[in-house]
Amino acid sequence: MPIVQFTRFKTDKVEETVQIIRQAKKIFEKHGAEFLRLSRFHTGPWAGELLVTTRYSSWEVYGKVQEAVSKDPEFAQVQAEGMKIAELQGRNIAVSIDL
Repeated sequence: MPIVQFTRFKTDKVEETVQIIRQAKKIFEKHGAEFLRLSRFHTGPWAGELLVTTRYSSWEVYGKVQEAVSKDPEFAQVQAEGMKIAELQGRNIAVSIDL
């Protein structure tokens, strides 16, 4: 069953953050994530914040990707750049339910 991770960021430098997340997308997908997508909230308490959604085919793949990304020097640089201009607001993991 697929695993989906949601991560919210707050920033006043949206375009710069989008460019950084584009780099992160390549890294996550290279290491096995099914996809990384970016959205922006337009209503509600999180209006203006960015949402990064990554999907993994299983817990096993999720773990392998997380481990690989944590050891990837390119990602370390991308993450450091991102944290200079965006603030992590929250992270959630959801597990799909077969219907």
